[in-house]
Formats: sequence, structure tokens, C-alpha cells
Amino acid sequence: MDKTVSYPTAEGLSSAEPTRQRLKKPHVLLLAVVLAATPPTRPVHLEVTTSVSQAQAAFDRGLFLYYAYDGDDAQRSFAQAAAFDPQLAMAFWGIALAQGPDLNTPVAEDRFAVAAVAIRKASASARTASPLERRFIEIMALRYQGTFADHTRDDAAYRHAMLAFAQTSRDENAELLAAEALMEHGGLEWNAEAPASDETQQALRLIEGVLSDDAQNVMANHLCIHLYDLAPNRAPARPCAERLDAEAWSAEAEHLAHMPAHYWIETGNYARALNSSERAYQLMAQLTAADATSAHVQHYAKHDVAVGYSAAMMLGNYTQAQRWSQRMSVAFGTNFDAITALRFGRYEAAYAASNDEFSALSVRGLAALHLGRIGEAETMAARLRSDKTTDGYMPALLLAELAEARGHEAEAEAWIDASRANQRANFSGELIPLIPADEALGTIRLEHGDAGSAIEAFTAALAAYPNDPRALYGLARALSASGRRAQATASDDSFAQTWKGADTNAADALP
Repeated sequence: MDKTVSYPTAEGLSSAEPTRQRLKKPHVLLLAVVLAATPPTRPVHLEVTTSVSQAQAAFDRGLFLYYAYDGDDAQRSFAQAAAFDPQLAMAFWGIALAQGPDLNTPVAEDRFAVAAVAIRKASASARTASPLERRFIEIMALRYQGTFADHTRDDAAYRHAMLAFAQTSRDENAELLAAEALMEHGGLEWNAEAPASDETQQALRLIEGVLSDDAQNVMANHLCIHLYDLAPNRAPARPCAERLDAEAWSAEAEHLAHMPAHYWIETGNYARALNSSERAYQLMAQLTAADATSAHVQHYAKHDVAVGYSAAMMLGNYTQAQRWSQRMSVAFGTNFDAITALRFGRYEAAYAASNDEFSALSVRGLAALHLGRIGEAETMAARLRSDKTTDGYMPALLLAELAEARGHEAEAEAWIDASRANQRANFSGELIPLIPADEALGTIRLEHGDAGSAIEAFTAALAAYPNDPRALYGLARALSASGRRAQATASDDSFAQTWKGADTNAADALP
């Protein structure tokens, strides 16, 4: 099931792009057993009935690419296997698999039709297949036994049969496909220390089992990271991220290079998230150069860049963030230079924003406020109100800081609350807002001499976005103002660690 990932539009509003079912907050049914981080070098393999070695190789390549969520290239590899051996029933099973849904891709009617034809071909050729292969084919046939309108019912039949098959066969690939199907339907939400749904709890047990036997398994490490995206304790996913980071991937497997960025950004290691994102970006660039219209590029390019940019915006290196800002501009067709400048305290550059910048009025208004041009900020805020574009998190931040500048503290806090509510509703997992509202609230309270409330706000920012360096810096100042010297020093030390490589004064980079 697809999560809805929020991407920014003109005034800080959100637009939805498919990438996994949206999850709420957060188990620790421990994946801890999953050994030390070693590269997943073991090839993906499922023995199929063929005497043509090229057909087996093409089939295994297709399965690997499906596990890397490159469905179109997977389909092509399975089709190549069928061309090498037209009697290979599992090649047609693979086409049906590749055309179906995954965690990031919902079922589509045109792909459903292709899959239905393919699985009928597989069933017609299954007489010479092994019992294991026939069972894979029989279960996939359940998914496409009816029409597209029947898909919800038939997908449930597929899911239940695949789980039973995984439990009785103990076949690694059956366990992984069952886990994926369970996660698609059960979602990735967590309640306290366990996945919220029984289905996802079953998926967790299957993934744990595969990793305990085969810690380098590509799909198990992939699903592991997805599974813990919104868990309250994500630590069990760290070895999975490290394994995927350690491997050298082909361009078609760029999604596997991207996946560790989920874990790193969600646990506050923004530098490592940036490293993973850079590698994925370079692989995506190869895919784009080969075919910019490919379904994989269209599906993932924006998401991958947005994650890298989010990580860069949390750190202190403006030059680095500008590079990602340019990539965002290419990916989204909207300039992000002004908000990048604003985030790093380059207010003159942010003030010079043109109308094609992301959230241009809000960014220019905030820059104007920092430059002491309150009247101009008022004019921009009036335009936002007349255009009825005040419900995004960036307009709300401008209106909050403008109210604060006018001494209207209650109004300022109300707008901050609106901005924070927008961010909590539209950002989760690996995507984070470009300017967290809790940072702005902490800064306002600290400027008003309310160190205790500032501590609360900066602490809330750190709970939502671990190791947020600007929140750490603000928290250290607030703790110092409260006379809590030891805690202030600890916060300062954490800030210095996270701010390494900065080209920006942190005092200038607070909202």
C-alpha cells in the first residue's frame, strides 16, 4: 500500500505523490539478532525448471530488480527469461509479479491486465514445473482470478495463501513475498512497542526469520527499513541500513541505495542520510540519462531528491544545501534557492526571491522581517490573506513572526500551532519540513526571555527531528539562561558534533 509523501508547493501547502501508505507514529519485537553489518553480496536466486542457463540468470535478475522496486526492468528481465525458454512457466509468473503492486506502487488497471494474461500463460505451462514453482503460480493466479474490480477480494486470497505457503514451505522467497503482501495491507503504523496490525506483526516475524538465516538478503534488508520507518525505536533497522549502504549497486537498483537514507534521517544522522542520498542521486542520474521518461524515474526521482534536500537543510553547510536546492529546482520545476538562503540566514538573498521561488511571498516576508522591513512583510502577509493561501506551514510561520514583531504574542503562538499541525499532518518518516515550527517557537520564546517555555519548544523539535542542530543550539542557550549549566554544555557538545563542516553561524540560522 502506498504511503502518501508530502511535497511542498507554492505557499507551503502539501501535494501528494505516491510512495507508501502514510503512517502515524510508531516495536521492538527485536530484529536485534540480525548480526553485524556486512554487504548483501549473496545473489537473489529462486531455482526454476529450465535447462537454459541464460533463462535462469534472467529470471534471477528479474527477481532482484523486483526486490529493488524497479518493476519495469524486472518485467523486461522476466520477459527475457521467457524468450530464452518459452516453456519456463515461472518467467510468466515473474511478469505477473512485476506488474502487480508493491509497498510503493498501488495496483493499476493496465498493469493488472498484463499480469492476468501472464499468469494464465504460467498456469498453462506449469505441468513441467516443480511442486514449489506450481504453488507459486497457483497463489499468484488467485490475485488475478477475477476482474480489476475484484482486486481487493482476490488480493486478500493471494495474501492469505502466500502466508500459509511461507509458513509450510519455509522458502525464503515465499517468506519475503508474504511479508510484503502483509505489509501492503496491514500498513506500517506502530502502537507503542509493536506494529499496529496483526498482519504487519506477522510480516515482522517473517523478516526476522529471513535475516537470522540470511543477514545479507537484499529484500529482507529493504523491507526491514520500511517496516521501522515510524517505529518509536528504529535501532533494529540500523544493520539493515548499513548493509545496503555497504553494497555497490547498479543504476537499476538505485532504490536500494536510497533506502538507508530513511533510517539515517529518521534517527537524526543527517550527514549519513546525505551520503546515502548522494549515491542514490548519482545512480538515478544514470537512469535519467538513459530514459528520463521511464516509470521508475518518474516514480522515484522527486522523492529521492527531496529526502537528500531535507537532510542538507538540517545541517549547517550552505554550499552543500545550495547544490541540493538546484537539484530540487530541476526535479520540481520550482526554484528553492530563496528558502535555502532563508534557512541559512542569508536574508538579503532570500529577500531577492523571484515569483517562481517555492513559497516566494512567505520567504520574502520572513526575510524582510529579519532585515527590519516590517512594513513590507505586512504587505506580503496581506497578499497571502487576500489570496487565501495562509493555511500552509510557511505562510503560518510568516504570520506568526509578524504577529510576534508587533507584540501580539497570543496570535503568534496560534499561528505557530497552525504551522506545527500542518507539519505533523503532512510530514512523517524520511521527509521533514524545511523549517520545523518548533524551532521558530523556541526562538520566539527565548527572545521574550521565557527560557522554560523555550526549552519545551526546542525539546519538542528534537523529539520530532532527532539531533536537529538548530534546536540543539537553541536548547543550549535556553538551558544556560535557566542556569542549567551542565545540561547546556551537553546540548552544546551535541550541537557542535552535528554542526561539523558548517559554513554558517548557527545564531544566524535560527528561524
